[in-house]
Amino acid sequence: MQNNPISVPCWLGSKCVFQQGVPFKIEGFAAPSATVTLEITKDPTDGRKVSKLDTDYGVILSREVTTSSKGRFVFEVPAYRASSDAYSFTFKCLADTLTMTDIRCGDVWVFLGSEFLSVPMKDANATKTPLKRKVMNYLRFFTPSRSGLEGDEKVYEGTPKDRYKDAHWIKVTDTAELSLVSSSAFSFAYTLSDQISYPVGIVDLSCADSTIVNWLRPESLDAVGALKDMLITTGLYLDDEGYAKLLEIDKRRETAAELKEKLKKVTAQGDIDIGLSDAIKRLEGKDPDDIKPLDIDFPTSGDSTLNKAPGHKENITTDTAEQLEFKLPEFEERDEEKLRAEDDKNYIKPKYRMSTLYRQKLYPVRGLPVRGFCFSPDKGELLFDRYDLFLMGLMVTLSDTFEPRQVFDDSVMPSVLFVSMHPNDVDFNNPYGVLEFNENFTAFTKLLTMPSGIVSLHDMLLPDKTISFVLGTRLATIALGTHFSPKMSKSSPEPNDIEIAGGKRIIKFSNLGSGLRIPDTSSEISGFAIAGSDRIFYPAHAKSLYGMCVMVWRDDIDNPESITYGFTPFPHDATLKNGEGLPILPFRFDRDPAYFAPDLSFTHCDSLEFVGKRTPESDFEMLDIYRTIKGKGIISVDNIHKLTGNGSLRIRYETEKSLYGFEPCLEYASLFAPIEIYGRKKIALMVFNPDQKKKKLIIEDFGEAEIRQQLTWQSIVLNYNDEGPIRFSKLRIFIEDNDRNGEIYIDSINFI
Repeated sequence: MQNNPISVPCWLGSKCVFQQGVPFKIEGFAAPSATVTLEITKDPTDGRKVSKLDTDYGVILSREVTTSSKGRFVFEVPAYRASSDAYSFTFKCLADTLTMTDIRCGDVWVFLGSEFLSVPMKDANATKTPLKRKVMNYLRFFTPSRSGLEGDEKVYEGTPKDRYKDAHWIKVTDTAELSLVSSSAFSFAYTLSDQISYPVGIVDLSCADSTIVNWLRPESLDAVGALKDMLITTGLYLDDEGYAKLLEIDKRRETAAELKEKLKKVTAQGDIDIGLSDAIKRLEGKDPDDIKPLDIDFPTSGDSTLNKAPGHKENITTDTAEQLEFKLPEFEERDEEKLRAEDDKNYIKPKYRMSTLYRQKLYPVRGLPVRGFCFSPDKGELLFDRYDLFLMGLMVTLSDTFEPRQVFDDSVMPSVLFVSMHPNDVDFNNPYGVLEFNENFTAFTKLLTMPSGIVSLHDMLLPDKTISFVLGTRLATIALGTHFSPKMSKSSPEPNDIEIAGGKRIIKFSNLGSGLRIPDTSSEISGFAIAGSDRIFYPAHAKSLYGMCVMVWRDDIDNPESITYGFTPFPHDATLKNGEGLPILPFRFDRDPAYFAPDLSFTHCDSLEFVGKRTPESDFEMLDIYRTIKGKGIISVDNIHKLTGNGSLRIRYETEKSLYGFEPCLEYASLFAPIEIYGRKKIALMVFNPDQKKKKLIIEDFGEAEIRQQLTWQSIVLNYNDEGPIRFSKLRIFIEDNDRNGEIYIDSINFI
């Protein structure tokens, strides 16, 4: 074997997919000052015989170059059309031959970022859709170690990794390795390939608990000076020296953790290791002399020399003497408290360390020609100001790393598809932060010259192992609209025009595709809110017009000034989608100061459950909207006997001391009680009294009123008793009925 074997980029190998439609370069190394040849052959996958005169098959390219004095060579490969045919690449240099087989020409996509894009197949559930064998044969995946650390690597080195040690391309028949592939990447590749009918390759680089700063190329920051200045100001910019210091801090902390574990084991055995304990304290920046001694019960007599001469070492065994060493030989004397304070000041968590994943995961695949990228942010990125600068830094990094860098044909311009942040990432101390983040994210996509789009998962709140698969399908949908079908959506739908029709507003949308998906055209659409000149938003009525636009209004606002949709931290009622299943992105028409509508879903009276969080730390779940607080009752929804919306509350009750009481459940964390309603001083309910008995309606903090004995809906209005805006953590509603049993309907609770 020759001393200089042929080496080519790690993204080029057996079973790989290379990008169709663009020429590309293969840079590699072999013996210095030697001749290297490249031969590309193409064979039909169906095994049919091909004429020797058919130039589309057999040897379709044969090139040779001479390596440099350092063994470097470059081959230029022309553009090929996508097909299911099999390619082979053979490199030869002196006695060395490198052959790669089962290669396909199609589209290559890169997945990077965090959150749902990094969920592996083994941790997700696919949707129940039969898979087509032909499509499955088109799919190829290149999935390096999820963390980027391979083999015995324990830290992210400060120098770029030249190539992966273990990663290689796989097919769906490689089932064990397929289980580690991103479930979103698999769903994306399958959906896309099913429509375009040629191979799709995914370079799966996504990494959980990573942030955008991990992916930035240091040299690319020079092109985004404002971002570099921001990183320096915030202490996140790392040069080689700064990163080396971080690794030293990591090593000290790791050593302290190992010593703690060792001390724990020694203590569990009943032994004492003062030297080990002191070493830990020093590593933690503590002075051993300032630490109180251990409370140890020595089994000695009162006149023991241990009581008279502390530190006396007579009759101590060799083992014990070793345990009582006061210093570790390698430990350097220094001001440990000062060192610890300095470590804490300069320490940066791994997820915020600049360029670690660029060096570990992006650099090894440099020069790879691609069709596009999919990126998902991490909730840690909520901490970043001017996120648009970070996104620009990422775009520069990707353009510097991947091919084609120069594009003269718009049809081969790579695209970038983004995933908006999920409501599960909401910070309860800044609940609207995620909404503003997604607004800025969406605005950034409109500034890019390269094709871009964004999808949302705000309509999928409940924990579900199929979410990542759904995300892959949605990304594939906008990829198809971006590159293949102008009639399909290029992004999640957004409002792009509005018409005034009296006191109503008609909203039109971009990227609507085949139109709005409305189960029942007579049903109202939830999630909209409307504001007048006082800039106070209230839940609004909304209906679809011909499946192409939405009419929004509120009876008590004659001249609407602004509209929002799904603009709450947890938009559980914003479920409007287009015909391709892409949810309408939450939006607001302006960013002027306003009081946004709180979650008043209980006022609709057309559902008994909603999706929310019991506590800030808990998962989303289905929660009860109402509960009985006095007497006994059965609360149900009547979808026929209603006044507005999709239903009304039907309550059959049994009184306790002539009272039946119920209330909306407002203690859930996702409702942010106490609820405050500005600009309103009354509550209005529509009530129907089917048994026509004498009754009374009582609402705490609002008062009481008689319920008339009539078979028609009646409006009951009560005044708020306190000064200032309406504010409540509980809304207790009672029905006074002298009979033991009764029935009542309630619909359309409003604050007026």
